[in-house]
Amino acid sequence: MAAEHIDDKQFWLAITILIKNYHALNKKIFEVVLTEVQKQRNGQLYESDEDELEQQLQANAGARTCEGLKVYYKLLTKKLATNILANGTLNFSNQSYECHFVGDESFDDFSVHLNGGQLQVASKSNSRWAEFVLRPKLYNWSQSKREEGAQKSLRLVDVEKYNDLYKQLKQKHSESLLKLWETAKESTDPLKFIYEDLAIAAYLITLWTSTQSEPKAFADLGCGNGLLVRVLNAEGYKGYGYDVRKRKLWSLYEEETNASLIERTVEPNSFRFEFEEIDWIIGNHSDELSPWLPVLAARLKTNFFLLPCCPFELSGAKFQRRNTSISAYQDFVHYARQISDRCGFETQQDRLKIPSTKRIALIGLKRTVQTTQNLEDFVQNELQKYQTIGNEIKLREKTETVRNCTQVEKSILDSLVLKIFRMLLDNAETTTNDTWLPGRQLTMREIVQSLTKEELSGIKSECGGIKTLLRNKHEVFQFCGNDLIGIRMPKPISTLPSKSLTIKKRSCFFKLHHPQGCPLTETDCSFIH
Repeated sequence: MAAEHIDDKQFWLAITILIKNYHALNKKIFEVVLTEVQKQRNGQLYESDEDELEQQLQANAGARTCEGLKVYYKLLTKKLATNILANGTLNFSNQSYECHFVGDESFDDFSVHLNGGQLQVASKSNSRWAEFVLRPKLYNWSQSKREEGAQKSLRLVDVEKYNDLYKQLKQKHSESLLKLWETAKESTDPLKFIYEDLAIAAYLITLWTSTQSEPKAFADLGCGNGLLVRVLNAEGYKGYGYDVRKRKLWSLYEEETNASLIERTVEPNSFRFEFEEIDWIIGNHSDELSPWLPVLAARLKTNFFLLPCCPFELSGAKFQRRNTSISAYQDFVHYARQISDRCGFETQQDRLKIPSTKRIALIGLKRTVQTTQNLEDFVQNELQKYQTIGNEIKLREKTETVRNCTQVEKSILDSLVLKIFRMLLDNAETTTNDTWLPGRQLTMREIVQSLTKEELSGIKSECGGIKTLLRNKHEVFQFCGNDLIGIRMPKPISTLPSKSLTIKKRSCFFKLHHPQGCPLTETDCSFIH
């Protein structure tokens, strides 16, 4: 890679991306904020701005109107108490860029230079980082295409205020929320849910403050575990959460939040608030309710915040693609925005920074004059176009059906597991008697094609089907990447977590079914021999 030739335009494209994305090279940094830009002419520095910076970096070598630029940054840190100041110097004639950090020795100054079409990188005290992190990243960026109109994250809020608040919320709430998770014995990943909802809370508070639209009260529709309601309540915002099912965590929250979480089906055509002060509706991964959020906000005369996730029609049926040239998620976001526009909202769109791939948010703050009849005509037309019978709206049942292969008859599961195990052993390379036969790897497609329709029909309605079955039998199978499945090598008890509850509870699968038995001794194996 180091020998690859890049030209002047590619070099400055890489520097353009580096300037705005230094956080991609340093995990301590959340975001880069440009605070000042200066241009150099005849050895003197003059005031400039981000637009001119972008123009000069995109221009051909002979068309630039300055000798270089100086850029001043504020690096917003993820965990450090203070942010970091830095400045970068761009020299067009020397084809170089230098970055200097102010007042913090834990960050290394570095430089980048294009010499004869080759990237040369240097760091003040970390040459390995420069060579093996900075250089490969710059080369990849130099080969990328410039994205016109790419959506910037957190564009509707002050990023520095958002990051400061997010750090405060993590410090204030994360430890107590983790303890609640343990007490409730929740099976979901606490880090994912806690940090995601803390980030959403920080975003909402920053948005409300900057737009002077703080709610008198909010309603989180499809609130799930109620975590977002709990955090916003704790930060002084009055609000309620509605969900079709009560969650274990609800009873562990403070009395105020517990009383604000309401077990109730949100039926779109009849739903009304029992609290008149509600003027914001929140849809945080609200599934079937997502396309209804703008409609409900228009009917109830509120603002709304929607973070779409699983795609559904207004009818509750699976979303039918409108545009197959983009991803299904983008297609659904476009559809939800169209609904918002049809409801008369001046819809704003932003991209959040959360631990989820579904991070596009739609915000409805202002609504133009629209007649109620126009809105209801649109809703009825949508229901008729993407619905089967009588404009019925299919919502989630109060009792969630368990579909993780645990409800399938055990003999069917055991038969499938054994058949797949033998397929992985079949035609595998033989070994000596001293070496345990690990079997071969097969793709999920190859495994499915080897099973009969009758065998597949028993679990076809389960979430994930065969894949879920294999994950449930993780002591036998392992996912090897690139959709490949293999046989898992048994691990001795000494390598297992000390709190494991499954030791010596079941018979050893390999002892019973592997031609060479289990490779571990009875003492070392966590299963019964």
